[in-house]
Amino acid sequence: ATIRVEDPTILRHTTYKIQLHLMSKHDEFRLNFEKCLSDIAVVTSSPKERCIILSGGVDTCAILAASKKIGLEYGAAFTVITGDDSPDKGFSEAAAKKHGLEHHIIRLTADKLVSAYLPLCVKLLHTFDGMTLRNSLVVTAVFKRVSEAGFKHAIVGDGADELFGGYSFMWGWPDDPEKWREKRDSMCRKWTFATATLAQHFGLKSHSPYMHPNFVEWALTNTQRSDCIGERPIRLFYGGEIIDHQTGKIVLREAYETVSSWRRKDPIEVGSGVTVIGHDSYWKDIVTDEEFKEETAEAMARGFEIKTKEYLVNFRAFERCFGRSGSSLPGKNRLLVGEGCVGCCFDIGDAMFCHICGAYPAQRN
Repeated sequence: ATIRVEDPTILRHTTYKIQLHLMSKHDEFRLNFEKCLSDIAVVTSSPKERCIILSGGVDTCAILAASKKIGLEYGAAFTVITGDDSPDKGFSEAAAKKHGLEHHIIRLTADKLVSAYLPLCVKLLHTFDGMTLRNSLVVTAVFKRVSEAGFKHAIVGDGADELFGGYSFMWGWPDDPEKWREKRDSMCRKWTFATATLAQHFGLKSHSPYMHPNFVEWALTNTQRSDCIGERPIRLFYGGEIIDHQTGKIVLREAYETVSSWRRKDPIEVGSGVTVIGHDSYWKDIVTDEEFKEETAEAMARGFEIKTKEYLVNFRAFERCFGRSGSSLPGKNRLLVGEGCVGCCFDIGDAMFCHICGAYPAQRN
C-alpha cells in the first residue's frame, strides 16, 4: 500500500530530517550555526548598531564567514593590541580586509590597560584571578571604544573553545572518548563568561552564536572527541610557518575556510600581547621583593594564597573595592581559615574552580 502524506508541516519536518541524515558533520555545523546567527541578526537591529569584536582567531573569523553567507553585515570590527608583534594584529587585519570591514585597531600599552581598567574589572567581576583579569582588561578596553563609537550590539566568539575542545587541557582522554565528552558537557553546562557583565557596564549587549541555546544543544548532542581533537597544520602568526601540532576545534576549523582556520588557539591575553603582566618582572617597580614577601605572608595568615606579584596587585585592588578580606563582597560568604576555597576561604560549594581567586582545583578534599 502507498501512504500519501499531504500535511505541509509533516512534509517540511520529514524533508528536514532526511536532509540532516544526508549531511556531513560540517554541513550540519554550518546549517545550525548560520540559523543561530540569523536569530542574532533579528534582535541586533541594523549594521549601524552592530559590530564584531575581531581577535582574528578561529572563532570570530568563522563568524565572519558565516555572516557573509547569510548576508549579515557589521558596522565595524574592533581589535585591541599592545604592539605590532601582537598575534591578533596580522590575522584581524587580513580578516577585516577580506570582508571589507571598517577596522578599528585599539593600541594600548600593558601599563595603560592596567592603570585604566584593572580597578573597574575587579569591581565588576568580583575577582582577583590573574587569568580572568588579564583577558578582561582587553575586553573592557574594546567595549569602551565600541560604546564611544555609538554601537549597541557586539558580536563575540565566546563558547567555541568550551564546546569544541579549544583549550589544551581538553586534549586528554584519547582512549576514553566518553570520559572526554562527559567532562566537556559538564563544563559547558556550568560555563560563565565575563563578557556580558563588561558589555552591560558600557551600555552594550554582547551576542555569541556559539552560546545560542539551540547551537549548544546541537554541539553537545552531535560532536565528540574525534570531531574536535587531532593533529593538524597550525601557524602562530599570520603568514608564518606551519607546523603539525595537536589542536582542538577541528570541526569548526574545517566548517569554514578563513584566514585563521589553522591559527593556533591563543587566549585573549596572548593574542593582544597583554600576557606580559603575568610575569613578576613586569611589576618590579611597583612591588618590591620585600613587599611581596611581607604582604603575601600576612595574606596567607588570613587564608589568602597569593602566588605572584600580579596577584598581589590584583588583591590590593580587590580589598580597596570590597574591604579587608573582601568583607563587603556582595552575595559571597567567607568561611574560617582552613575552610572553603583553598585559595581564599570563600564558600564555593562543590565547585572545582573558584571565580574569586582562580584556584583550581579549589576543593580541599
